[in-house]
Amino acid sequence: MFELEKSSLFFEQMAAAHPTLVQNIEVVHENKIQLDASYHRPKQFILNLNNHLRSLLFFIEHSLKNTPSWLHDAVRQFLINNRDQYEILKHLRNVSAHQKLILPDESLVGGLFRLRSRKDYLLKLGFGDHNKPGKYSWDLALKNTEDIFHDMLVFSSIAFMDIEHSAIGECLGITRRWFFKVKFKTEQNRFDEVVDVYNLTSSFSAALLDHVCHAYASHKKIVFDGSFKVNLSEHNNINTLLEIDLYPSLFSEWWEEECEPLNFGVRIAKFEGDRHQMNDDFHQWVHQNLTPDIESYRKSMERFSALEPKAIFEKDNFSDFLSFITVNQITGISKTPSK
Repeated sequence: MFELEKSSLFFEQMAAAHPTLVQNIEVVHENKIQLDASYHRPKQFILNLNNHLRSLLFFIEHSLKNTPSWLHDAVRQFLINNRDQYEILKHLRNVSAHQKLILPDESLVGGLFRLRSRKDYLLKLGFGDHNKPGKYSWDLALKNTEDIFHDMLVFSSIAFMDIEHSAIGECLGITRRWFFKVKFKTEQNRFDEVVDVYNLTSSFSAALLDHVCHAYASHKKIVFDGSFKVNLSEHNNINTLLEIDLYPSLFSEWWEEECEPLNFGVRIAKFEGDRHQMNDDFHQWVHQNLTPDIESYRKSMERFSALEPKAIFEKDNFSDFLSFITVNQITGISKTPSK
């Protein structure tokens, strides 16, 4: 279930001393990844946002109770240095846990984007206000970005570019942002502002996890050279969905090179689909190549036991060997009709 401790010697050492801490770090980080993956699917994004808030504040509160002094002091100092952000996030978590789900407002900006890299885009021409929540009709508000993509960009395609997208590295897209109005007061401060709730939660959580890891490294006099922080431009492969994400085959034809989706959520979904298809194809192939009878099974054992290790990985041997060792070949034998 938990994989972070297997990712590096640093987390392996941390898990040996503080297994619950590493698990809690992974839960916070995994919730942030789910937030990224669901960014353009409002219902899932809202659920993941509320989960992320709860796991993040649980991590903070747990780290301040009955924990090693290095962890307690590190988290306490981080909260002092980021007091306002912490107070807003704590307020949002309390609302989510005790009153109602945090339901953010959105902004939508559509137009022509220049791809500066796989993660960084420049908006050249477009429409919409990216800096505050907008008011949208029922057929646009809180719908999956891909579901409104075609309708929103019909005008853009006419206004901004030719139908075959002859400008290499340019395509149409939609950037989405998520805002929430906070209005509350504490003993020290009063808050009345609109915040980018995704940027706030994701940047705060990444900075906190990095701070805790560096504190542990300092405590143990070792090095932590990783980071949970991701630097994102204004228009990026998380908050922006492009035509190339939805129609990569067309762009492969237009641009005369192999194109694939860039958006993080689309790539995650594609990866899961590809993995399912690979498992399906593999097990179908294995079933078709099961050993038909006991004599064939014996010959296969003799064949592979006689091979040198390097020979097993040769093209003519490896697929047969893989099938032989990964599947119970007796299953194939038992289903062989008796003569």
